[in-house]
Amino acid sequence: MLRKKLKESLTVRIFCVTSLILLAASAATFGFIAWATPITYTTVQTEELALKSEYLVKTLQETDYTDAAPVITAFARDEADVAIVGPDSELADTLSQAAMQASYADGTLRVVTTVPDGTDVAAAAGAEDAVDSAPAYSVTMGTPLTFSFADRPGRYTLYVTPRTQDGIRQALSALGRVAPYLLVVMLLFSVLGALFYSRYITRPIVRLSGISQKMAGLDFSFQYGERRQDEIGVLGRNLNQLSDRLSQALGELRQANEALQLDIDRERELERQRLAFFSAVSHELKTPVTILKGQLSGMLEGVDVYQDRDQYLAKSLRVTARMENLVQEILTVSRMESSGFALHPKPVDLGRLVAALLVQDEGLFAAKPLRLETTLPEGLVVPADPALLKKAVDNLLSNAVFYAPAGAAVSVAVAREAGAVSLSVENSGSHIPEDALPHVFEAFYRAESSRNRRTGGSGLGLYIVQMILDRHGAAYRIENTETGVLFTIRFPVPPALGT
Repeated sequence: MLRKKLKESLTVRIFCVTSLILLAASAATFGFIAWATPITYTTVQTEELALKSEYLVKTLQETDYTDAAPVITAFARDEADVAIVGPDSELADTLSQAAMQASYADGTLRVVTTVPDGTDVAAAAGAEDAVDSAPAYSVTMGTPLTFSFADRPGRYTLYVTPRTQDGIRQALSALGRVAPYLLVVMLLFSVLGALFYSRYITRPIVRLSGISQKMAGLDFSFQYGERRQDEIGVLGRNLNQLSDRLSQALGELRQANEALQLDIDRERELERQRLAFFSAVSHELKTPVTILKGQLSGMLEGVDVYQDRDQYLAKSLRVTARMENLVQEILTVSRMESSGFALHPKPVDLGRLVAALLVQDEGLFAAKPLRLETTLPEGLVVPADPALLKKAVDNLLSNAVFYAPAGAAVSVAVAREAGAVSLSVENSGSHIPEDALPHVFEAFYRAESSRNRRTGGSGLGLYIVQMILDRHGAAYRIENTETGVLFTIRFPVPPALGT
């Protein structure tokens, strides 16, 4: 479990490493203190003792020999072990005895001094009993200082040796006693320090890691919000910029993919429609070609009824005209579907255009006969390709005539609307089945096949109307009314044309 945590969690690794470093640093510090304390203690005491020894010498130079014992006794009791050698290299018994009595005032002889020439100075008065009562160890006398008493001209030598062992042992003993408590403090401090340090260091890294994981999952909603100025802050801000740019690029890519998918779907639909169109064209052409072939073959062979050539030549001519009309409609569709097709819009007076087409179709209205009701004010101009618009309106009028029964009424009206000009064509006396309405703009679709073929229509009339109106951006719809069928077109008009 711990090994897994160490592998997966940066915080745990930093915590453990920091704790070990702090514990090692604390242990090294404690060991250094234990090692350096005796040395430092000895050095400091020696330096202080040298200064005090010089001061003692100055004091003894101003003191009589008989008055020096209290001064030396006080110094020996408070500072160090003392021995004084006279001018003849003999131990100054009185003074040394006082110094040594001060040295073992607690009943333990701590110093046996040895002068440079090897003379043992432990024979001072009262020292014999002390020697038997406690063990002794030798200390070499320190650097001698020479002086003269105020009342004696001879040169005396002062030997001073610091008593350092007891102080060092006491210091080491104190460190030993405090060591367990110090270990607990070091451990607690290391754990708390490592915990704070690891969280402080890894918190922004963990947050950046979380943001990067979100980004890996294509979620760019999270941002690094801290305002740090160090490298982690720079990394966070760079990650924010990267997230924004990736989000923007991904959004653009999605839009591009959607547009591409729409283009693909549109192309597939166009291909489907193209295949369906050519299939329908083949079917539409097959019938008149078969009829024409049969009639011509019958006339050439003089079979039965086909001996009356004049009658069947006239029928063949009508079939040919029907085929020609179909071919023209196919050419129109092909031209509008080609990639090089372009509109050539011009301002067109819609009322005047419709009136001219009605005059052209007067014979059709009179042949049924049909009543014509018109509302065609002039001055209502729309931007359109005149030839294509004329083709679309002519197809609508032809449909209205063909599908209206004899004696019915055909109503044609042009009117101004808000931001548009509308054209409505309604023929009474007929209806389109409701289930057929969504399909009337499909190529070669016939709700009533027999009647449509009687009209001689190509089956492409409304399909071409739809193509023309779509390319003009016009809105249109076909619907059944109480009296018949109504086709309505709304041409958007720019303000400059609508005035």
